Amino acid sequence: MPQLRHTEKDRPVRNILAAAAILLLAACQTRPITTTQEHPVPPGAQALPLNAIELAIVEAGARRGWRFQHLADGQVRATYTKWPWVAEADVLFSNRSYRIQYVSAKNMERSNDGVERAYNRWVGNLERDIAARLDQIAARR
Repeated sequence: MPQLRHTEKDRPVRNILAAAAILLLAACQTRPITTTQEHPVPPGAQALPLNAIELAIVEAGARRGWRFQHLADGQVRATYTKWPWVAEADVLFSNRSYRIQYVSAKNMERSNDGVERAYNRWVGNLERDIAARLDQIAARR
């Protein structure tokens, strides 16, 4: 059987294919589902009524495309869709604190209670955006 010989012209194509394979593997990594910690509401915002805190949470998430549904006083369901993935989390809050709780990650769930790393990134961004929005409100009071 004749042996294939690689030429210098083949090298860029092989490098591109190797880089693409590495990026594909990195993009499909599974991570454990992140559970957010209880975050304190800044002192300047603690006097706000619950509906004002809810509005701040909704405004913070809407900037990145999160949609919200009021479930109860102190609880909203946040949904983020980036086809074919859908992330859902409940934001539980009071005048003193808030936290984000996993609900589902449609088309993102993996074996061993893992999830595509995008879910954790999206929820982390939501968490930081809520903190920043509440800090803005507290600074104005």
